[in-house]
Amino acid sequence: MNLKEHIQQHKKAFDSEPLSIKSDDVFKARLQRELHPPKKGKVVYMRLISVAASIVLVFSVLFWMQHSQMSEKTKEVLASLSADSAGERLEAVYRFDDEFTKEDAKIINALLKILLEDKNANVKIATIDALLKFPSNEKVRKSLIVSLEKEQTPLVQIKLIKAVSFLRENRAQKSLENIINSKQTIPIVKNNATLAMNQLKQ
Repeated sequence: MNLKEHIQQHKKAFDSEPLSIKSDDVFKARLQRELHPPKKGKVVYMRLISVAASIVLVFSVLFWMQHSQMSEKTKEVLASLSADSAGERLEAVYRFDDEFTKEDAKIINALLKILLEDKNANVKIATIDALLKFPSNEKVRKSLIVSLEKEQTPLVQIKLIKAVSFLRENRAQKSLENIINSKQTIPIVKNNATLAMNQLKQ
């Protein structure tokens, strides 16, 4: 005997004995489930939605945790790149080179500033190596050419010449010509510039 038949046979008992509001609500809920049980397909569908929602939530939390950690690492590197100590700046460049595999716009901008403005040759040379990890970055390529036009320190000049040659950056030919023709350019730099120029023209 189902619940509906039971109610019909004992209708008078139900009518004569009043129920509390809470009991009435519980009774109605059970009656609704008995008379209109959920379809199996709908139950499975709802369970699948719940599982999918749980998976999305887990991945969202993991992504947030990773993003938060990377942001903290980025802040630390940025702080060190702007430090007064050349040693600390150099260490930050090495850390970026070792630990970052993807482009980080803020750090790259800080490295480009070092490339154009830093007074320490060792920091600049390490920065060039770090920037070469992203050869397709147009901003990096243009900044290397600008730095080549401005740089006066021979060791950094040679590093820049090799960088534009490695990148096959034909837009650097004018800068290389200026270096070759300048009376202030020392022989070893002029020789490297000439070699790079010949490689770009091939």
